[in-house]
Amino acid sequence: SIHDDRARFDPTVDMKLRAVLLLAAICVAPHVAVSADDACADETCASHLNDLRGVLANAEDVADYVVRLRRELHLQPELMWTEHETSAVVKRELTAMGVSFEEISAPGVVATIGSGSAPVVALRADMDALPVTEESDIPLERRSQIPGKMHACGHDGHTAMLLGAAKVLKSVEPQLRGTVRLVFQPAEEGGAGARRMLEDGIRDMTPPIESSFALHNWPYPETPSGTVGTRSGTIMAGSGSFEITFTGAGGHAAVPHKNVDVVVCGAATVMATQTIVSRLTDPLDSALITVTVFDAGGDADNVMAHTARLMGQFHAVNKRTLEWIRGAIVKEATGTAEAHGCDAAVTFTPVLPDGNVREEYPPTVNDVRAAALASSVATGVFGAEAVLDVAPVMPAEDFSFFAEEWPSAMMWLGAYNVTAGATWPLHSGKYVLDESVLHRGVAMHVAYATEYMSTGFRG
Repeated sequence: SIHDDRARFDPTVDMKLRAVLLLAAICVAPHVAVSADDACADETCASHLNDLRGVLANAEDVADYVVRLRRELHLQPELMWTEHETSAVVKRELTAMGVSFEEISAPGVVATIGSGSAPVVALRADMDALPVTEESDIPLERRSQIPGKMHACGHDGHTAMLLGAAKVLKSVEPQLRGTVRLVFQPAEEGGAGARRMLEDGIRDMTPPIESSFALHNWPYPETPSGTVGTRSGTIMAGSGSFEITFTGAGGHAAVPHKNVDVVVCGAATVMATQTIVSRLTDPLDSALITVTVFDAGGDADNVMAHTARLMGQFHAVNKRTLEWIRGAIVKEATGTAEAHGCDAAVTFTPVLPDGNVREEYPPTVNDVRAAALASSVATGVFGAEAVLDVAPVMPAEDFSFFAEEWPSAMMWLGAYNVTAGATWPLHSGKYVLDESVLHRGVAMHVAYATEYMSTGFRG
């Protein structure tokens, strides 16, 4: 149950003592690389894993706090670059913890915990919501209070987990052998907030960041609650958006031969773009093109439109393929338009209804060493049976910009739970986040940071 920490025995002293003993053990124990597939083969390794499992107990101590924060954030979702109230909650909590922070790419926030010296590791959480109306089955009083906006991708949970990690890390700050940057990032949902934060100063912070880590809740059957998963190499595709405007000659629907039909032209282009993937792309090189919007004309059924508009997205796991698809879309759109007597204008920076531009994201590529460290740490915290080697997926993430800057790892936090009603996909108005896994995310953040500061990528 969720309740005020003051209404129960305060675990702070116990958590701090346990965490101090844990960090001391990690710092002096020889590091043994552990994969998710192999159990420990010697007593040293087994002892080390027992130490790491203590992180989970520390995370459990802040579980109620994290859930309470997530519920607060869920009520007031904010779209990209407008996360001002969310940022205010982050700063309020960091201030209460005594954690120093600065604004970078406001409303973005970067907090610092640790010695102030190298090694430096970054933990990242995104903060923005989606323009989706909530239709979930959770109690009405816990749903989004903002019509047409919802945390349908679980970024409220991501933010709350990182604040929980801050609470644990701050409690043992004197024992940390390095520095943790906690990055609360705006505008993941199309605004490339990660890239903006790099440009606005994160890449120039001193001492410099050496590795970054992020979690994304993953409410799909292959990652049930209680599991985590990652992989080396590409874990998420890159993505881009397109908008194609066709101009013809509208007129009376009964004399199409005297008009230039943009609807037929647009329909032909929808079909033509599908052959880019099915006939022009290597079947082993995963890619997709999805047309999501087709606008033409008004409400009169006897009037042929003068213009038509297509919008959609293209994704690929290979960066060069992503760039090639962009050119192929232009070729198909302009060629089809010419064949139908229309003009075509193609843009890959469509302006969204809120005035923001949807940016292109490169694929998210996990560093081999960072992914191995994440799997090793997860094995130590949760046990090998809870750690999955996952397949790449086609959605995109702007954590990819961090992964291009430093050796990094993105990891799934399994969150599919039939009992909790957490079976709807990300970006659905019926999406439900399984709150019972949030403390596990806290544990992963803390464990990755402390292990990296103690051993780096040595194994």
